[in-house]
Amino acid sequence: MYTHKSHKNIWKELKKETQDHVKIALFQLLELEESANVRSQLCDAIGEIGGSLYEEEQNNGWPELVPTIWKLFLSPKNELIECGFKIISTLFTYALEMFGKYQNDINTLFLQGLASPDNRIKTATIQAIGNYVTSAEPKQYKPFEELTNNLMQAALQVVVSDQNLGEDVMEVFSDIIESEHKFFRKYFNIFFNGLAAIFSNQTVDQGVKRIGTDTLIVFAEKSPKLFKSDKIYLQQLVQMIFFHMIQISATVSDEWKMPAEGFNDDIEQDDDCETTRFGMSSIDRLIEYIGDKEMLPILSAAVNQLLIHPDWRYKYAAIMALSQVGEYVEEVSEIKPIIDLVAPMLSDANPMIRYAVCHAIGQIADDMKPKFQDTYLHIIVPQFLTRLQVEDVQRVTSHILAALTNFVEGTQKGIQTYLQNLVQFSVSFLQNGISLVKENAMSVIAATAESSKQDFIPYIQELIPLLFQVFQKHQSKEYKQLKGQTIETITLIASSVGAQIYEPYLEQTVQLLLTVQEGTFEAQDPCKSYVLSGWQRLALVCPKQLSIYLPRIIPSLFQLVKLVFDLHGGIVKANSAESDKKDEEFHTYDNEEAEIAIHMLAVFIEELKETFFPYVETCTQLIVPLCKFQTDENIRRASAKCLVSLIENVKATNQSQATQQGAKYFLGVILDAAKSEFDPEVIIDQVDCLKEIIDQVNEPFLTAQEVNELSDKVFKLLLESDQRKTENENLAKEEDVDEDDMHMIKEENDTEEELHVKIAELIGTLFKTHKDYIGPLFELICSTILPRVLDQQLSAKMHQFGIFLIDDIVEHLGYNIAGTKFIDFAKALAVYSTDKVCFVRQAAVYGIGIMAINTPKDQYPIIGGILLTAVVDSLRVEYNKSDTEKQFGHAKDNSIAALGKIIKNQSESLGNQLTEALQMWLQLLPLKFDKPEARIQHRYLAELIIHNGNLLIGGKQENALQILRILANVVNTKRSNPEVDLLIIQALQVFEQLDTVKLNLKDLFSILSQEDQQRLLSLNRK
Repeated sequence: MYTHKSHKNIWKELKKETQDHVKIALFQLLELEESANVRSQLCDAIGEIGGSLYEEEQNNGWPELVPTIWKLFLSPKNELIECGFKIISTLFTYALEMFGKYQNDINTLFLQGLASPDNRIKTATIQAIGNYVTSAEPKQYKPFEELTNNLMQAALQVVVSDQNLGEDVMEVFSDIIESEHKFFRKYFNIFFNGLAAIFSNQTVDQGVKRIGTDTLIVFAEKSPKLFKSDKIYLQQLVQMIFFHMIQISATVSDEWKMPAEGFNDDIEQDDDCETTRFGMSSIDRLIEYIGDKEMLPILSAAVNQLLIHPDWRYKYAAIMALSQVGEYVEEVSEIKPIIDLVAPMLSDANPMIRYAVCHAIGQIADDMKPKFQDTYLHIIVPQFLTRLQVEDVQRVTSHILAALTNFVEGTQKGIQTYLQNLVQFSVSFLQNGISLVKENAMSVIAATAESSKQDFIPYIQELIPLLFQVFQKHQSKEYKQLKGQTIETITLIASSVGAQIYEPYLEQTVQLLLTVQEGTFEAQDPCKSYVLSGWQRLALVCPKQLSIYLPRIIPSLFQLVKLVFDLHGGIVKANSAESDKKDEEFHTYDNEEAEIAIHMLAVFIEELKETFFPYVETCTQLIVPLCKFQTDENIRRASAKCLVSLIENVKATNQSQATQQGAKYFLGVILDAAKSEFDPEVIIDQVDCLKEIIDQVNEPFLTAQEVNELSDKVFKLLLESDQRKTENENLAKEEDVDEDDMHMIKEENDTEEELHVKIAELIGTLFKTHKDYIGPLFELICSTILPRVLDQQLSAKMHQFGIFLIDDIVEHLGYNIAGTKFIDFAKALAVYSTDKVCFVRQAAVYGIGIMAINTPKDQYPIIGGILLTAVVDSLRVEYNKSDTEKQFGHAKDNSIAALGKIIKNQSESLGNQLTEALQMWLQLLPLKFDKPEARIQHRYLAELIIHNGNLLIGGKQENALQILRILANVVNTKRSNPEVDLLIIQALQVFEQLDTVKLNLKDLFSILSQEDQQRLLSLNRK
């Protein structure tokens, strides 16, 4: 294999005479060469060298190149004309600017090339057009949209005449749609009909047709509105998909009915299976992007036509297509017609129809769980169990068991009725079926254990030894999948029945896993994932019991993780000469397997806690490189979160210095990963992990310089996010942006704004833990950031970002550091305390409450009037239809809490408004949604009753009754805690003795609801 240093650019080291000779010789060789392949390589060489020598018009290292290319187009030889198109095609990729002044000439060349009678010239022209479009900006390729008709006519002629060239042409269309689908938007009808004409031609190869079908599906994904504009497009596309699905063998082979031992349906797909899956995937993609309301009626009409066709393959395609519908149907009643249609076909004479029925029901059960199971438990399960007794085709038996697995996995209650039959049937097939049947029988046992949990306990004494026997008995290569599923089933049973019940089998299970783990794995070996998942389950269910085995488990487990990520050969070492030029590279054949590995490590770190500490350093060496895992964002996210857990793990050992050193190192690792990260959603998680690490340490551990460096890097992330937002906003202003584009731009900007909010939270944590070192950061925020983000024209998320910053400054820096800004902060909080968006309003009123706590009493009157008015006004904001009850409730709770904090901390500033404020606050209690705030306010209420109950009651019996109602609804709930409950009991004792209460206590009590009376009477007031 070549590495990035295998080739050295020696062009500049050549003498000018040599360079000139090479340039001339390449074109001379082109004219003399008879081999088409060699000519193609020469064209690539000319294009790549020419592109590398062109920097700008005034700095062109090969000025004679374009005139020389033009001469090729004047040649009488078709081969040289083709070469001309191939060369400019390559140049478009590397140096499109070279042809800026030749656009009219290029257009003429394209027209001539598309009209050429020579198919190779046509193909080279189409490829050149494709490269131009995918390399150019929309304003550059816009004039060439007029070529669409010529392009499609030429494509049809090439595809019909030469299948190999036709495939090349179809790949060009695929590439254009993938990267610049807007090119065909203006003349979409011509483009669609052009591909439809190719599809309808009977001489065209199925593979070529599939490229066209997939290209249109991608187009539909990128521009659904275009396809919705006329249903005929979707109807034709669905017909194309079903055409592919019926291109399977008319006879059911013995090999299909009885697959060989070790057969894996996911890996060893035959052409028929792959064709069917392509069709199902295509339907799923269309429903997802076009929408179920538009697609399901079209799909239903097509399916109905297929079902009445005498050829069983049409019925098979219809049923397999119906399997994709469940994911998009909300109510079980809507799926009933499909179940009524397909369920009777479980007895069809054709085994592939029976197979399709199992697939459809199994997929629907998985997509609509648990509602589907609640309705069909006593219909579907008995039908499957009955069919298992008479089914004589092993492939169908296997799929019935697979469908049962899906159904049982989603069953929340009632499976006990069939528990014995499920176990007995599964054990029978486990002992007598082919490997595919045994694997799915094993899955039924696992699903049944998960669904029945404690009800499964009576079966484990018989089953666990049997499962160990199955594992030992099937040691040859073709049973690797079965062995892996046996591990899965054993450990799922452990999860289902719990540590205490499973403990007698734990040592044998550990030994089984170690045996596999310490053995030899093939490159693609399912046992790797099953072993990793098995350890994860055991760590979750019995961490204490498992910890004693760690010295035996960890060494080979870490070796397995290294094998999964191929770390021993795939990383550029930090001290290598190349490390400054190339990021770490990772090679893994299966990202899903890699995700399992990282999640297993996360569970070990979190569940084994301090017992995992001896392995922290080695684990760190595994995880740190994965923070830049290039091919899977989920692994990058999970790796950063693992670092947070490692800090928590180290902290649990009470080693303060090690915790701080580890935190500094991990902050650097995550910041470095965020610097090169291209996915804003991953950066959000990375920023969140930075915050959590600082929170974990929860004390100053960074120097002033380190705080400044961290701040600089975080604000660079902020600026880069702003730049991406600006680019999106500029894109939205372009004339060819449609509704689908605007939706995508909005989603991307929403993500960027969510990143801003996360950065605000991180800054707040820095304020909390390192307030002595944040002077420059504080000044930057006040002078630059806040004036910009609090502009009322900006979005709600940006306002939330700014208010979070204010809240954190007030809460963590306080008046001593930020007092000069408190008036400005108060005005900003007042403005947004009545914002129509709940999360903005909530952040603002929270800040008002914190300002009441942290402002000196002698300074508060300056801002007190503004803030009290703002809180009262916030409570008048009405419920908006776009709000959820929870969102609105949280905002209102924070307004009530802000009022309570003003009363508690700044009562003197209220003057004669104190009584009115108390009355309002009391009538608004209890808090119902924000539980942390609720506990604070309900504690204050109890304290106020104890110390000044008469003031609170104010001589009004309705206030006394309100107090009783509040306390009855709060005590012993999540809106209280044991400490607050004790205060409530004490408050009630004081309350009963108040002069304004004790004479009327019985009358007040009798007015309460029976439920409230019972709650108060049940309190232990000893």
